[in-house]
Amino acid sequence: MKVLIIANGQLPSRQLVRSLASSANLIVCADGGANLARQYGIRPDIILGDLDSISPSTKLIYKRIPLLHIADQESTDLEKAIRYCIERKCTSIDIIGALGNRIDHTTGALGILKKFSGKALITLIDSVGKLTLVKRRIRLQTKIGQRLSLIPVEKTTGITTKNLKYPLANDTLELGVREGISNEALATSVTITVRRGTLLVYQFHDR
Repeated sequence: MKVLIIANGQLPSRQLVRSLASSANLIVCADGGANLARQYGIRPDIILGDLDSISPSTKLIYKRIPLLHIADQESTDLEKAIRYCIERKCTSIDIIGALGNRIDHTTGALGILKKFSGKALITLIDSVGKLTLVKRRIRLQTKIGQRLSLIPVEKTTGITTKNLKYPLANDTLELGVREGISNEALATSVTITVRRGTLLVYQFHDR
């Protein structure tokens, strides 16, 4: 099952949002994400969270949509939404509105990729590209010349890439020491493998 989660942050273009929504089997709004869904003309299947950000007017508009109050203060509304999806055996989760507005929320969103690693394929999408975690090995469909960045969350070793302009062969990346910003695809697919650590790959949207 393919899921779209709409968080309460900065959304990408209306065209991209509507494209993601149309291909999703389930649309989940994390609290105030419902306000944004309303602005974009998206009808969610459920709205959940601690419900302190959804506006009264949005509640009224979506009065027929299930509203699930989850009071847990140890997790963010986005985490609540992800757990809800994983409990329902969702295997592919696209998230919009998790990046952009606040650096603390952005940092938390990056941590989510590590926290839920192995439980679902989670992709964070913004107006520029999409971010996902490399769990041992990943093969990406690309266009020649398409840009990618490799972002180590922690010291990450044994990184090997195939079909990148600046290749890595059993190399190490570490935040503040060596990152892999703005690499470039040389073929229609790129393969990245990791031996140890947490590596994110940010793939720029094909223009």
